[in-house]
Amino acid sequence: MKAWPLIAALAVPLAGLLVSCDGDSPSSKEPARTTPARTATATPTSGIAAALENLDLPLDLASGLSLGKQDAPVTIAVFEDFQCPHCLRYTALVEPAIIDEYVTPGRVRLEFHNLPFLGPESVQAALAAWCAGEQDQFWPYHKQLFLVQAEAGQATSEKLDVGRFSDTALREYAADLGLDTAAFEACYSSTAAAEGVRADLRQAQSLGLRGTPSFVINGQPLATSPSSLAEWRKFLDQALAK
Repeated sequence: MKAWPLIAALAVPLAGLLVSCDGDSPSSKEPARTTPARTATATPTSGIAAALENLDLPLDLASGLSLGKQDAPVTIAVFEDFQCPHCLRYTALVEPAIIDEYVTPGRVRLEFHNLPFLGPESVQAALAAWCAGEQDQFWPYHKQLFLVQAEAGQATSEKLDVGRFSDTALREYAADLGLDTAAFEACYSSTAAAEGVRADLRQAQSLGLRGTPSFVINGQPLATSPSSLAEWRKFLDQALAK
């Protein structure tokens, strides 16, 4: 199971993006950063991992890379890199409450989009997650990938391409979750998976997204995303009141 040919193929659309992992989408005139640009209140690694472990996903509302009712009045499109520390913090500390309070009741729909830019393992994780979605297991796989990062302390100590998302590791995560491993491996090295990720990259470029995580609400990109759960609640309540 090798993704290197696909990684090379994805290099072209990535070249057109100036991306940073800082939680916002900077101006195209700013230099790209791969380290956090702002400091959030520290949460112990164990707390971040526990938040993910305790996440109860409403899998009856899952469809591919989406989670929530089709007719939900608010759709949040989330663009992430599985190696991005800010993505990990959002996924562990904010998204579970959004799922519990807004997605499960049918008020918000989440759509995940891959925006891998931090290295080869970012692309490999994106391809693997897309393939998990082909077996309707994207959200458990998404949770597992971020849990691996949380347990390794990625939220506070960024380390890239250190084997957490190697071909072997990604295959093992799929097997642990009960995926059809033969189908998973065939998908992982397929042009369909590469095109799925490439489509997300093209969409990010067309929307002018320049950071991860980036958020698009009902088709409108957020220039500055809410920085806390309280701000997210306020923002979503206002969006739902319109």
